[in-house]
Amino acid sequence: MNQNEKAAFREILAQRESMYRLLARLYKTEADKDLLDGLGAAGFPEEDGGLGEGFRLIADWLRDPKSEDPVTELAVDYAHTFLGAGIADGLVSYPFESVYTSPGRLVMQDAWEDVCRIYREHGLERGEQADMHEDQIGLECEFMAILAGRALEALEADDEQALEASLADQHAFLTKHLLNWVPRFTADVTVTALTDFYRGLAKVTDEFIRMDGGLLEDLKA
Repeated sequence: MNQNEKAAFREILAQRESMYRLLARLYKTEADKDLLDGLGAAGFPEEDGGLGEGFRLIADWLRDPKSEDPVTELAVDYAHTFLGAGIADGLVSYPFESVYTSPGRLVMQDAWEDVCRIYREHGLERGEQADMHEDQIGLECEFMAILAGRALEALEADDEQALEASLADQHAFLTKHLLNWVPRFTADVTVTALTDFYRGLAKVTDEFIRMDGGLLEDLKA
């Protein structure tokens, strides 16, 4: 790999890590003012397809939220869409892999057990204060970000074996886990969300992980 190829590869890995960290942040908890200000200041890239549509929905909402208190508006939507607040009988987009892969739509099922095992194999242990199931979409995205960061470190160290192993691990996790349930989850979010912010996030998430699956397939070849 020459220096130009290495620089291009570095940029790809860094962008992937940043994107997964952003998705992790947006799904793990409600958006706060600092996050919204940062998103508004950073802007969004011009993209085609679902990714571009999702970015435009988010950007348009940030420019023109439907209330004078956008942080509270999003907090209400987060609770409604992902936690089922105020929904006695109806569709809720619970952000857990087990819900979408178990017959009874229950948490902490086989998918959760497998995700916990994979995290442990990569040196990641549940913190004593952790109050979120490990197969929550934000944590799965955070895991992908960690692996992308480790791949970047291997690239900088010219450790080809570690780089190849990391890319293979990322492809395996994305294929077996995220791609196995997130498309159905994001489809539900587009129906249940109250704001274009979370409808846009769902479209971005779905398109990004599909694209990343293809990218990792090419990179590990």
